[in-house]
Amino acid sequence: MQALVALADDLAAAATPEEPATVSGLVAELDERASAQHAPTVEGVTLASLHAAKGLEWDAVFLAGMSEGLMPISLAETDDAVHEERRLLYVGITRAREHLDVSFGRSRNPGGRATRKRTRFLDGLWPEEHRAPRARTAPKGQARALLTGEHDAALFDALREWRRQVAQETDKPAYTVLTDATLAAIAEIRPSGTTELARVNGIGPAKIDRYGATILAIVASSPAY
Repeated sequence: MQALVALADDLAAAATPEEPATVSGLVAELDERASAQHAPTVEGVTLASLHAAKGLEWDAVFLAGMSEGLMPISLAETDDAVHEERRLLYVGITRAREHLDVSFGRSRNPGGRATRKRTRFLDGLWPEEHRAPRARTAPKGQARALLTGEHDAALFDALREWRRQVAQETDKPAYTVLTDATLAAIAEIRPSGTTELARVNGIGPAKIDRYGATILAIVASSPAY
């Protein structure tokens, strides 16, 4: 209401004897703004869904609730549905002109169990969290591999090419398959079996089941540098 009053005041201030301010003129201005998706400006916060934000922009945008189950929504069970959710997130991100803030809650309620995870769409983009190591980070008696940062460049390139093909076939961003840091670690330690592969940070049981055999075959076929 304040925005409408302010718009009416602006039209009245700009009126001339030849073109006086009228209610019909205000309605015409509102119709024109609606067709251009240009709402009257007002100091405040716009609360909108991702769907409703299409075509609009703000100086600052806050995307809250970016956790699995909300983004992508738990009802998105097919690849097409997940792809549509990813597109919606892109819409939300690109609404920001200057400032973008993305957040998620680890629990639904304050003090609740911190079981929620950030959306998979931000894997590889979200800042790494520095937490104290937990006893169950790796299987009992198995430590994570110690790295020097010097890896086999040829093997690294071969792994990246394999990852590119997998990402293309599954229509997913490459970093959701394995990150560059994980590929570099594999190229450095050159695992010969799943036990060694499991010591690489970023490789869990699901990744081993899905890609383990192929990764080990790539490593085995690449001559040591």
